[in-house]
Amino acid sequence: MKITKISIILFLGLLTISCADCKTKSSEKVDEEAVEVAINETQIKEVTLFNRLGGEEGISEIVEDIVTAHLNNPAIKDRFTYLNDNPEHFELFKQNVKDFFGAGTGGGITYSGKDMVNAHKGMDLSGMEFIDAISDIMMVLDKHNIDEESKKDVLYILYSFKGQVIAQ
Repeated sequence: MKITKISIILFLGLLTISCADCKTKSSEKVDEEAVEVAINETQIKEVTLFNRLGGEEGISEIVEDIVTAHLNNPAIKDRFTYLNDNPEHFELFKQNVKDFFGAGTGGGITYSGKDMVNAHKGMDLSGMEFIDAISDIMMVLDKHNIDEESKKDVLYILYSFKGQVIAQ
């Protein structure tokens, strides 16, 4: 929505300038290609990490694959297998992760779950488990053909939570 408004404002501004020039120089025309390039450059600058990850649908697919990767990772699977015992809780867990991802990547989604400290309280996670979980996430991003810049952005966000997740 914001991109569309910016594009319209930019287009109208260029059109107004062009029309002013038309009054003095009727032989000059608006360079439509230049307008299109300017609009595209504005749109590129406004793309959020949420959008680069595929929006709500892309993040939903990514989270599903992350959970599957965690359940198949021998180093951390025991942290997640309890979820299989309660399908309703499992779905709530996945939805919270999707909402967390969506909110944290600029998607305008509301996250109402626990903060990182309370979500991991009492788990006594090690630094290696943290690295294993991040490795799974990066592997899934590769599987979904996420670009390098977006993967770096996700990695940065994940590492920003390290002190809140690992047992001290």
